[in-house]
Amino acid sequence: MAVRRNNTATDNKYVKLQTRKVLSAYGGSGSIIETPFGALMIEDFDKWPFFKPEYKDGEWVVNINGLFHVIDERLLQRLSHKDGFEQLEAFVYVPDNVSSSSRADIPETPENTVSAEFFPKWFYCNKCNRLKKIKEWWDIWQNEKTGATKKDFAPPKCGVCYKNNGKKYAPELEQVRFIMTSPIGSYKEIPWERWNKAEKEANEEDTSSGSIRLDYESLCCDNQDLRYIKSKKFSDMAGINIKCMNDTCEHRGRQVTLAGMFGLRERVWFSDEEILERQTENKELKVYYKPVIRSSNSVYYPILVTSIFLPTDKGIRTKDLEKIEKWKEKGKDAEFIFDALLEEYSLEVIQKLLDKEDKNEYIPELEYRLYEYNFLVNHKEDKFEDKSQNLIFQKEKLKTLIDYGFEQLIGLRRIKMTSVQIGYTRQEPLSSDDFFTEMDATQGLIEKKYTSKWGRMTKYLPAVESFGEGIFISLSNDKIQDWIEVSESNGRFKNKIDRLQNNILNHAYRSVNQKFDTENSREHLIRFLLLHTLSHLLIKELEFLCGYPSTSLNERLFVDDTRMQGVLLYTIAGAEGSYGGLVSQATEERTLRLLKSAIHRATDCASDPICYNTEDGQGIGGLNMAACYSCTLIPENACEEFNSFLDRSLLIDEEYGFFKNLIRL
Repeated sequence: MAVRRNNTATDNKYVKLQTRKVLSAYGGSGSIIETPFGALMIEDFDKWPFFKPEYKDGEWVVNINGLFHVIDERLLQRLSHKDGFEQLEAFVYVPDNVSSSSRADIPETPENTVSAEFFPKWFYCNKCNRLKKIKEWWDIWQNEKTGATKKDFAPPKCGVCYKNNGKKYAPELEQVRFIMTSPIGSYKEIPWERWNKAEKEANEEDTSSGSIRLDYESLCCDNQDLRYIKSKKFSDMAGINIKCMNDTCEHRGRQVTLAGMFGLRERVWFSDEEILERQTENKELKVYYKPVIRSSNSVYYPILVTSIFLPTDKGIRTKDLEKIEKWKEKGKDAEFIFDALLEEYSLEVIQKLLDKEDKNEYIPELEYRLYEYNFLVNHKEDKFEDKSQNLIFQKEKLKTLIDYGFEQLIGLRRIKMTSVQIGYTRQEPLSSDDFFTEMDATQGLIEKKYTSKWGRMTKYLPAVESFGEGIFISLSNDKIQDWIEVSESNGRFKNKIDRLQNNILNHAYRSVNQKFDTENSREHLIRFLLLHTLSHLLIKELEFLCGYPSTSLNERLFVDDTRMQGVLLYTIAGAEGSYGGLVSQATEERTLRLLKSAIHRATDCASDPICYNTEDGQGIGGLNMAACYSCTLIPENACEEFNSFLDRSLLIDEEYGFFKNLIRL
């Protein structure tokens, strides 16, 4: 697909990009993506040319061809509730695009694109060290190059050096690496134009907690000529200096290093209306921007919801729910409504809806996955194939694997996964359940951001529709329960879980310390560690044994405290192993071989004995125990939990390992 750059200097310039990078665990509205032309920030989707918003009769109207709709009524119903996107009508995907036959740098259908803009907008030249915004660089380029076009300014180039080199060579500009973000989702540039007057209260070498004062009253001069100078001796922040070289500047030549920059804090100022909205009782509202590297994970945390397409439950559209409510008030029965809606929904679904007091409320993530889990596990027939061909699976009859705690093994020859972005945050992640929950002041200042100016009143949400195949595994609930009871009497096992629970409780991110905040949180955590670690070991083994790159595989975890204990390993079309290779492993013989090899490999880690015997936890926030990149961690795009909540000892330990009998074979 193509991304259109919407800067004054580069209007209607396009960058080719994979569609999945625009909507993924690392990208979406408000995200920064790296391209050959520089870092671009994806704009809110109401600005994308594809959505074609028009203002008519006092409201924004978007004309979207129904051909671009992603159909998943079950997910649509989940999100279009009274506390969510109550006017939601459809999920929409941005279609793939190709280059036009006449111009390789222009897409065949310019309106089917995503818009973005350069961010940060400050660029510097490595040769002359000048530091300017992209608009200023474009103006210089136009003045110095005859017949300057946006095409020859991509990527941006230094017009000053171009002039000094006799107009024969122009070095490419480099974008600054730093920006500022706030916990309420806003962002801004580092105030480079004020940096050469900065005063530092702390040691300049203290780059993490230095205190810096900037002069917000005035600039150093009216006609700044800034330089961004990188030292050849120092590679840290102290090796970068900012200074102004304007001849009339009273601060000319005064240079200030970037040492201590990460200690800079700039307050976010709110309007009176915003203060009333956010103000908490007896507490002054103070929110600050802080510097961060533009490629840091903390810059952007998309909030995604995913769904497996289930053909037996279509769900009910929001507009039809309103009709059903009116008919219910008039005393109409399910059969009348069934006929009135032209048999679009089953009689059973309509009757269930009439029996419920609350017709449309948000379904928590665990409950939503439980429905998928039960559909696969409790389906009576060994084979299933729906008419649309979006779900095809076959259950394997198990004999040997039952002895090792397996309950079911299902090969999914065809699955459809729908991913929808509902919002994003900065500095700290939020789960989809958090997104639909009103947070009070005690839960922090992190605020969710919507993906368009319509917010929760939007009629459309961007989505990605993926088709692929997978292997579904579920363990025996009874055997897990028995294993937990026995293992809890082991001192080493108990200490591990105690330490991990403490690390979770003290973690800075709310989404982490509330993940297992349930009545049976300890049991939920143990079961999650077991299934999640098993998932990772199998993914790594598929790479070792069968040649599938870990980056081409994904996991979907089905774990709670009592009702589900399974994992789906899947790959999407276009990735290695997505044409029958993965599902071919879903036989008892091959899965047993895969399991044995994975468990035995997990006993040998290059970082042992340090990795296996860790006591305080390892990884971010100490959220892992016996798990590192040598033995258990996988590429983050393949993991649902950012490589957290893992401990291979629960599977392989000689005293309490769930699969300890398998190691002895």
